[in-house]
Amino acid sequence: MKQPLKIGIVVNKKCELPVWEYIMLQQIQESSYLTIDAIFIANNQPPAKTSFLYRLFIIFENWWFGDSFDACKKISIETKFNDIFFPLSEIASHKQLNPDIIFISSLADTRSLPALHATYGKWKIVFGKGIYKSAMPPAFWEVMRRDPVTGSSLTVQLPGSNEEIIVYDGSTVTIPFSVKNNLNSLAWKSSSFILYRLKELYELGADFFFEKYKKRSMPEITPEIQPLKAPGNILMAGLFLKNCFSYFIYKFNEWFNKKKFTILISDQVYNGAATDFSVFKKLQLPPNSFRADPFLIKKDNRQFVFFEEFLYSKKKAHISVIELLQNGNSSEATVVLDKTYHLSYPFVFEWEGDYYMVLETAANKTVELYKCKQFPKQWEFVMNLMEDISLIDITLHFENERWWLFACTQNHSFTTSNDQLLLFYSENLFSDKWITHPQNPVATDISNCRPAGKLFSRDGKLYRPAQNNASQQYGYALKINRIEILNETEYKETEVFEVLPGVGNKLSAVHTINFTDDTIVIDGICKS
Repeated sequence: MKQPLKIGIVVNKKCELPVWEYIMLQQIQESSYLTIDAIFIANNQPPAKTSFLYRLFIIFENWWFGDSFDACKKISIETKFNDIFFPLSEIASHKQLNPDIIFISSLADTRSLPALHATYGKWKIVFGKGIYKSAMPPAFWEVMRRDPVTGSSLTVQLPGSNEEIIVYDGSTVTIPFSVKNNLNSLAWKSSSFILYRLKELYELGADFFFEKYKKRSMPEITPEIQPLKAPGNILMAGLFLKNCFSYFIYKFNEWFNKKKFTILISDQVYNGAATDFSVFKKLQLPPNSFRADPFLIKKDNRQFVFFEEFLYSKKKAHISVIELLQNGNSSEATVVLDKTYHLSYPFVFEWEGDYYMVLETAANKTVELYKCKQFPKQWEFVMNLMEDISLIDITLHFENERWWLFACTQNHSFTTSNDQLLLFYSENLFSDKWITHPQNPVATDISNCRPAGKLFSRDGKLYRPAQNNASQQYGYALKINRIEILNETEYKETEVFEVLPGVGNKLSAVHTINFTDDTIVIDGICKS
């Protein structure tokens, strides 16, 4: 049996951690494959210089939003680990200390760490990507510049060198108008990075792990500029007024321009790339509802669309079905599944002559499988494939004698569910022992992550549609990814095409795509 990985944590002189790192520390303690070997006490991270109006802005945000889910609140761990604290000045006298990993807290001064050694390097979370990398304050400039994406990464400084590689490259949606909420979202999301990657390192071994991420860790190409600093008084005043104005415009549009997803169809052959949205026909949308996540099944030369039907009066959705008629119209919708909790993304598929459905039941913390008793309207529960887990937009695919289950998740209620794609596999569809892929999450980019329809093959290649949520509009666009590697130890995909709404078509968002041999169905937001 493998020995657990030994973890050393570098903290500041007050032995403090922000809450998001403290939660991460607890998860390390609770895991079976990790153990906390030492707490190293370093100097405090020097505070960033900020202007008077910036400090006033932070006081305003703290008053306005309160301290709910405050990821950056400081917690002392001095009494929790008092037997394994080691000041950096005493490290040389403790020859027995040899951690596998050193994690550096965001509150610790990294300039005093060269003497520390770990078998697999020094690990740390870096807030910001591109021009925002290591910007101060973190998560501030993305809000003020209305950038729809805020990024962070988990980096490793390899032992015996200054080389750094990225082992988790994450991007999440920017929480608009609030720096405090955006930082909370970013911090809570980042708290999940190290547990995922340490599990992969433990399960697959250091040689495989570091070889893979060295190949994938391309250096960021950014302008030769210093990291962004906190704004002065004049700039802060202008940014605050601009942010307030943008917020009122946003609320006005939200109130007077209700955007509802609806279903659109077209008699086209889908080639996996360009699609002419101008010829799609919008199906009639009942009042006080929206329709999304359409899945198309062709049976006995008849076409049926299963979809999520959300009723505003009930504040939840059920699963309905319509038949596409020869005259271009559709039948009346029939409810086929309804629960006390929200249902969506009805992934319907055929297996060994029968039709099955697995759907999003994250509100019930289950993955539920149903079998069609009488097509298309009568469905019966078969089993829970998984329990005590919240998975979003579950997509199944059978390949290489394995069932592969793709789904998104969120590690905290304050974070989005659009930027961590998990993968599971099983030899048997009817199993409640699905195996977690060691590389999870296998996709971490909010612009190319959440499932957007069934996987499909073209010219011997396998493709996965994904939502592009790198926008202030949820479900803005689609990306098509070619799957390069799919096995029990590694997953790799390459983006090959983007499906965009906009000029030349009648959509302001396109969210899901599915098709048969002669029909395409999507859901989107129509411009008018």
